[in-house]
Amino acid sequence: MYTLSMFIKSSTLTLIILMSLPMSVIAAPVTYVDLALGLGVHVLDDTDQGAASKLIKAGMGVQWFPFLSTQVGIWSWNSEDPSKRESEENFEQKKLGVFDGLSSSLEVALQWPIENAGALLSAGPYYRYGRHCWSAVLTGLLQPWSRKGCSDLNTLGFSFPVPKEKNAGVYIEFTQTEFDDLSSRSLQLGVKLAF
Repeated sequence: MYTLSMFIKSSTLTLIILMSLPMSVIAAPVTYVDLALGLGVHVLDDTDQGAASKLIKAGMGVQWFPFLSTQVGIWSWNSEDPSKRESEENFEQKKLGVFDGLSSSLEVALQWPIENAGALLSAGPYYRYGRHCWSAVLTGLLQPWSRKGCSDLNTLGFSFPVPKEKNAGVYIEFTQTEFDDLSSRSLQLGVKLAF
């Protein structure tokens, strides 16, 4: 049975642990906006058919601790008409198509914070895991592809401080996901703005 003395001991231990942590580890939560532009490559599994696309990402999140944040986001991929950009040979063989997709995501990021004195947002390497629900279409191929579903998002990135700006940070990241039988990889450059 949990006694009063056990409660006092556990509370005291918790208080000692919290007091021994650096203040940067127990900082107040920071809300932020996340905006990014990128390029994506999408390939049908077991084929060499696919598409390249532009990516726009917009999100909103909370950095709970310098090493932990959560966010929600909207991802939008779209390609140009392949006849405008591809070589005649690839276009005739129907290997390069047009990819359009939209998804909403919920993600959790773990970060290894580096010293970033005075800044509200953490800087350093991070891994972000999430789930997104999407609708996507790949056309312009011999067999067009269209699906809806939900899948994992896996991201590795590095965020950098912005000199003399405590409310902003920039980042570069690589994201991988599967749209059922279509593999997708993208590289994004983005900015986070605390408010």
